[in-house]
Amino acid sequence: MEAITTYTRRENARRAGVEAGVPAERVKITVHKDKGEVRFGWKEKEPDSGVVGWLQQRPGTAANTPAIATETRTSRPHSENSTPKRPNAGGKCAAVWDYLDANPKATVKELREAAAGQGWNVNNAVCELYAWRKFMQQTSA
Repeated sequence: MEAITTYTRRENARRAGVEAGVPAERVKITVHKDKGEVRFGWKEKEPDSGVVGWLQQRPGTAANTPAIATETRTSRPHSENSTPKRPNAGGKCAAVWDYLDANPKATVKELREAAAGQGWNVNNAVCELYAWRKFMQQTSA
């Protein structure tokens, strides 16, 4: 059995792998436990067989240098029902919406003052203002 060089920290093992010429993303850290002591080693990761283009070469690259696989992400469809919903009656959020229904031209500054006076969370009241505006804009259209 060959002796494996081990290190006291993961970072040291990774650094040794990079110094040996292995790209940092290809260094795999191994954990060695012996009599309650933990040490770290490294080895090169095996190429994934499912990576597209792993063995394909780019023009102008050296032989035996694997190409970097690029992955395109498909955009996921957005929810068609993104309209905010009116909060249930009786809560503090509903109280903010009631205030905004009574004062539709209220500014953020006015709402902050009202929230402090009513004992509402000021930042939450401002968030409710923006949700209320979006709700009113989408329901009036």
